[in-house]
Amino acid sequence: MTHDMTHLADPVLEPYVRGAIERIGTSRFSIKRLIEALQATPEGRAAYDEALRICGGEDQSQMAHLIVHGQTIPELLRHSGLVRFAGFIHGEPDEDDGFAVPSWWRKLS
Repeated sequence: MTHDMTHLADPVLEPYVRGAIERIGTSRFSIKRLIEALQATPEGRAAYDEALRICGGEDQSQMAHLIVHGQTIPELLRHSGLVRFAGFIHGEPDEDDGFAVPSWWRKLS
């Protein structure tokens, strides 16, 4: 998959990622927690599933998860204007989703 193809899911996920950021009740959160918030609504879950389909289809579900969790969502967070990268997570296995390097994000005030 080319680098350009990894961004095809951006317009599908972007509004739901923004909504998930707003629903998270803490100022600092992990990608894993953001994805949980994203999937908490039927629309967000549908957008997440569509992003996986776009990024890898049924035959490449592992690859699709790696792309969505490790590239698509972090890129959307960086460009949202709502959060800032707050560092990598070490020694907290509950924050590791198995698809991307665990990282913290902080809401901007």
